[in-house]
Amino acid sequence: MEHKEKIQDLKESIQKLNQLSSEEKTNLLESIEMLWLNASVRKKKKDIVLPDDSNENILRIRQLLAAAWSEDLKE
Repeated sequence: MEHKEKIQDLKESIQKLNQLSSEEKTNLLESIEMLWLNASVRKKKKDIVLPDDSNENILRIRQLLAAAWSEDLKE
């Protein structure tokens, strides 16, 4: 009976490790995606030029919305 308990414990341990590994993979993928989004927003921030006409105003608003969206996703 003790042998079967050890096998069951080992089986549960492997299943838990597999679950933790899957969670870590998901977390890493989300972190990589957030870093990519953040880098994209930072690049846009560097390219900002003061707007002279309405098209540039619209672009500036879009950039600000993208930056705000990125900040919301960090929380």
